[in-house]
Amino acid sequence: MAGSLVHPPVARAAEDGAGLRLYGVADGGLAVTKVSGQGSRSGMLDGGLTDSLWGLQGAEDLGRGWRARFQLESGFDPSTGNAADDGSLFNYGAWVGLAHARYGDLRLGRQYTVGQTYGNTLEIASWKDLGMGATFKASDNYQFSNMVNYYSPVWRGFQAGAGYSFDADAQDRFRTNQNNRALSLGLKYEDGPLLAVATWDQMRLAEPPAGSKGRPQAVQVGMSYDFEVIKLSLAWSRQRNGYAGLDGADPDGLGLGLGLGPAAFVQGGTVHAWLAGISVPVGAGSILAQWSLARPDWHWANGMTARNAQVATLGYTYDLSPRTTLYAFAGYASNYTLDNQFDPAHSHTTRVGTGVSHHF
Repeated sequence: MAGSLVHPPVARAAEDGAGLRLYGVADGGLAVTKVSGQGSRSGMLDGGLTDSLWGLQGAEDLGRGWRARFQLESGFDPSTGNAADDGSLFNYGAWVGLAHARYGDLRLGRQYTVGQTYGNTLEIASWKDLGMGATFKASDNYQFSNMVNYYSPVWRGFQAGAGYSFDADAQDRFRTNQNNRALSLGLKYEDGPLLAVATWDQMRLAEPPAGSKGRPQAVQVGMSYDFEVIKLSLAWSRQRNGYAGLDGADPDGLGLGLGLGPAAFVQGGTVHAWLAGISVPVGAGSILAQWSLARPDWHWANGMTARNAQVATLGYTYDLSPRTTLYAFAGYASNYTLDNQFDPAHSHTTRVGTGVSHHF
């Protein structure tokens, strides 16, 4: 999944209260997208700035500082009214847990990984298909089923997280070692304008493809600082042996499947990625600029060297109110298509879009 990600303010507010809250985002727009060698397409754009979704979130005070919590979250396409995933009612999240200010937060169910949750906080510009997740796949918009996540209490700005999925892609085989399992660890430091994160993710494949290492991994480190007149974000990632989030494509058509990415990547390849983003407040809005580069170290089946993929965007958001935002953006990507992070045909992609995002 290569969409943009959002954590609605209403949802965050519900975490600290009791009772039940309905929240969501409706984001729709228009865009023109052109891929070299494939032509251009114009029309509605679902989730140009943030994903369109709705959710239910609740909490109950259990006394002595303990709270029971749950969240149910579902994505949808406002241009058609269809669910984002016909196979799952709550594709973005379905978890229940217990929390205590002194002991931390435990969540059980379908949810984002710790690495995705922490890494995604470094994103400046979340434009559809052209955001941080285009090159930092461990921070892309994906979730795992059958997951246990634990977040520690915040201590002097530090928070740690750990998560394990017994069956990440819901294959539902009887024995745990017959399912694809995921491990995710993260550390976050936040103090006023400074944010720093470090994450490590690993996918443990039950049936690794022939020639693969069987343990896709991703490391991410980065920081951002808000100087008020400008916010700066920098990040680096190393991905090995395929995509740990099972959220990649198979551009060389060798049929590895599973969302692991190109065959040479799965069979021992490495991708180093860098990201830089800036946000500049202008009136009631902000100018957003972001650039990222992903450097692979493999050759395609025809012997050609895999080229670097680059994604650059420039956009503007304007707040009509605390809940409604107008936006416009332009993006360019080299050796990249909307489906493939690395394109053997060396295609170039451009997109220009505008729309409105409303939180409720």
